[in-house]
Formats: sequence, structure tokens, C-alpha cells
Amino acid sequence: MGAKSSLAPLLLPLAEQVECSALDPAALPLIRARHVRLLPPDQARRIHYSRQDVRNLHGRWDLIVLKSVLGGVHRAHDSTPADLGATLSDIVHNHLETGGWLITLDNGRTVLEPLLARFGARRNGWRFFRRGGFLPADACYGFGATRLGRLGRLVDDALYGIDCLLTPFLGCTAGPCTFYCRF
Repeated sequence: MGAKSSLAPLLLPLAEQVECSALDPAALPLIRARHVRLLPPDQARRIHYSRQDVRNLHGRWDLIVLKSVLGGVHRAHDSTPADLGATLSDIVHNHLETGGWLITLDNGRTVLEPLLARFGARRNGWRFFRRGGFLPADACYGFGATRLGRLGRLVDDALYGIDCLLTPFLGCTAGPCTFYCRF
């Protein structure tokens, strides 16, 4: 997680205290500094910071939100979809309170994926998920397309249009969002 990617401030209205975690402990001071700059002091104090590895969590929560975590943890070259399923199952059964929710929001596989890979993108092995690539969920949503601003506005707009046009017809999603509840 980068210093600008924390969802913790958005979750403050839902709880008395929010835990913001990262695998790399060096990222936490940057995230905390951003929260201190952006939030009123009483709200910033309600965020607790910890180092956590999603594959080896310590604790139980009412709500766990994994934003852009699973694709990096379960990279295409060193894990399988079964490994992803085991991680999700472990979180739901061992780290959610009864009635708690796990929400995942990760990178999806769009219709442009083969083209992007052909030109050298995705070499880091980050896993991009298809709709249905997760364990069956209590709810599942997907965002239709993604933006590629670094390629230039003209190319970006053309790719975005193609992505928006084809993605719904091919069962792809640029951002699968799944919801799991522990009953």
C-alpha cells in the first residue's frame, strides 16, 4: 500500500476505531503523516496502524477491506487460484467476528490484457482476476473498464472506449469487488 492509497479515512464513519495496516512497516509513517495532514485531529487519532501479512493475520475484526492486496500476494508465477481460496477462507473463518464482513477490491483482467502483456506489461506477475476467480461470495460486483493515463490522453481514451465496449460482452471486469460474511 502506498502513502496515498489508504481507505482508512473513508471507513471512520463506520467504526469507533479503524486499523490501517501494510505489509511493509516503512509505509505506515507515510500513511499516518497523510492522515494527520488530511483529517481533523480527533479523527486521525481513531486510526491505529499495524504491520500485517494477509497470509498470517493476527486478530479478529468486524470488517476487513483488502484493496489491491490479493493480486500482489498471489502473483501469477508463484501461487494458484487454490492458494487465493485458502487465504480468503482463512480470513473469513479465523479473522472475522460473527456477522463480520470481508470486502476485496482488486485488479481485474480486461479484454485488453493480452495486448498489454504482449507489449511487456505485467512482467511483475501481479495476478489479474476474472469474474468468478474468487470463492463464491455473498455479493460480487465489477467495474467495467480501467484508465491508462500514462500512455497519453489520446491513446488512453481510445483504449478506454474499446475496453468499455468489449468488457461487458466478454465477462471481464477491470475491478472485481467481492463481499464475504461470517455468519
